Amino acid sequence: MQKLGSLPNSPLEAIDQLKTEMDQPVWENRLLDLMKLAANNDKNVWAMIYQIIREADSGRLSWGYHKVLLSGMVYLLAYVGDSKSYRVLVNYVKSLDRTIPIGAMELISDLLPTFPELDIRELFSIASNTDELKSAFGVLALCKLNMENRLSEEEKSSLKTFLTEYKNLKYYLNDTIELTLEQLNETDSSDMLSELDGIML
Repeated sequence: MQKLGSLPNSPLEAIDQLKTEMDQPVWENRLLDLMKLAANNDKNVWAMIYQIIREADSGRLSWGYHKVLLSGMVYLLAYVGDSKSYRVLVNYVKSLDRTIPIGAMELISDLLPTFPELDIRELFSIASNTDELKSAFGVLALCKLNMENRLSEEEKSSLKTFLTEYKNLKYYLNDTIELTLEQLNETDSSDMLSELDGIML
């Protein structure tokens, strides 16, 4: 197994090293090490994480060329799982001004339910964004949360109303939306049956 050396203290130099490691056998161990350091609030690691987000925002790091590195950072933030990590991830999505693959959005929205601190209203706000990219993320995240049964009855009702009229011409979300609406309708039906059972009893 390749020996894991220390990363440079400079965020940019550390990122350069990660770029060379991301397709190497050492990457998995590197990521695990970074996860532990980030969870322990290591200042250098967090400085690097913030720099990676800035690099991704600017396009210097792209999902096309640096998918392993960027997805690794998403997993890292989910592993840490605190409010700071949540904000980094959500703010990244909110500041997006360039197209990213649907797979990248699905990865982020899939991992979102692992965070204890979720701002559902904020996700509805993102889903309502006129920017189709940000909107798609909000929709995917809400659909995932519904699947995970993390929404209140009121939130489910709001999601059903929202999805019924939702259109996104840039990202194909029809299958996800149809599945979610089916689940929401099934929930409505089972609730109605429960109420009827209660009345009959």
